[in-house]
Amino acid sequence: MPNLRRQAVDGVLWTSLRTVITSLVSPILLFVKARYLTPLEFGILAIINIFLTLINIIENFGLSTAIIQKEKVTKDESSSLFYFQILICIIIGSILILLSPLFAEIFEMKALQNLLPLLSIVIFLNGPIILFTALLEKDFHFQELSIIQIIREIFILISTTLFLIFGYGLTGVIIGQIVSVLVMVFLTFYVSFKKDLFHLRIHFRFKDVQPFLKFGAFIAFKQVMTQMTHHIDELIIGYFFSTEVLGLYHFAKNILNRLRSIITTAFSKVLFPILSKIKNDISLLTNIYNRLSKYIGVVTFPTFVGIAITANYFIPVFFGDQWIDSVVFFVILSFAYIPYMLTANLASYLLYSVNKPNLVLYTDIIVNSFYILLLLLLSWLQSEINIIVILYAAYLIVKTLTLQIITSFYLKSTFIEYLKLFKYVILATFAMSLVVLGAQSILNNTLDNMLILIISVVIGFVIYFTILYLVDRETINEMKSLILTR
Repeated sequence: MPNLRRQAVDGVLWTSLRTVITSLVSPILLFVKARYLTPLEFGILAIINIFLTLINIIENFGLSTAIIQKEKVTKDESSSLFYFQILICIIIGSILILLSPLFAEIFEMKALQNLLPLLSIVIFLNGPIILFTALLEKDFHFQELSIIQIIREIFILISTTLFLIFGYGLTGVIIGQIVSVLVMVFLTFYVSFKKDLFHLRIHFRFKDVQPFLKFGAFIAFKQVMTQMTHHIDELIIGYFFSTEVLGLYHFAKNILNRLRSIITTAFSKVLFPILSKIKNDISLLTNIYNRLSKYIGVVTFPTFVGIAITANYFIPVFFGDQWIDSVVFFVILSFAYIPYMLTANLASYLLYSVNKPNLVLYTDIIVNSFYILLLLLLSWLQSEINIIVILYAAYLIVKTLTLQIITSFYLKSTFIEYLKLFKYVILATFAMSLVVLGAQSILNNTLDNMLILIISVVIGFVIYFTILYLVDRETINEMKSLILTR
């Protein structure tokens, strides 16, 4: 167990380092995109991202999770999985090329006819490394995976920025993706070979793949449903409203999603392999799950509440006045992302680790069905854009709370006990909000947006962590110890 704990802490530290780099690269890249792309182009980018997200799920088909969950993967299974994933990627990429004119006509975006075939190159390149990424993660090679991802982030930032500066627009964004994936493919193959994971031979048997498909099917179907449900609001907005409105909404949603990924990746990537190894010890499983939830809550509550109360300042300061109409979207979605951050990934990974992916899938089917029906009804009634966004926020809250209730039941706990984990965090966040909003009301019309933003962040940080340290010193010390001791 000490060795497992060390691997877990090392994994968190390395993935945390990666997320720190990502947290630096992502806003810079987003700033560059906002500088060189218009809200209309962001609307087109929203549709492209939907295709890319869904295709990544389909080409993986939950196999990565199945590989990590299985105690041992044989050489025959590795070879069969490798060739199977390449075949799937070739099929998906070819279909995307053939149907690109149809998609361009459906969404009334002519640019898609040229951009989607270019996107298929990313699909072809990504297929061969799915297996090895999963094997590296399974064996806790988080240091190597983190370094690969850091290098990829740097390449995508540099290449995308250069292509945008030279006027390639959306084409430059996709070419930047291609360059970064090429680098990642080379590095993943190299590291896999060095770690003696490159056990491939000319062998393919569908029976070797079937057990992984059986496990992964639930996960893949769940992920497809989740992503379709998460993006159907963008499809509806793009259809019933203008492409510019879609661009503004995608801009806000994209920033929040990137931030969510930055905060949760360091923990959740390490969580699943750890939970898979201790899944038979309910007491230990519950302890780790609750502590991790609490640690994420310490960061999540002040971050997203802080975004909501400073959006009208940081949007014009960092991204320009053309994006000011996205502020209302930031405010609505920020509060919904708090339970989404706390529960969605953690609860799903726990249920996956105990071989209960069907519970996650059934939850998604029921909640998603109600959401989609309500969304279509409100769209048909020509509701205002804010109503559509509020409905999406409500969907996130209902789904994540439902998953947490199921998880609490499996852990032989209660939902009320889970909520009590965050009582001090909520108290500190509430106090922070009151003080920051009070300071803003005094400083408005006397200082510019940049100074008010800086003062708000400094005051909020000091108030939040001072109060939290006074009322819950134990949690702060635990997190500090986790970072400093290995």
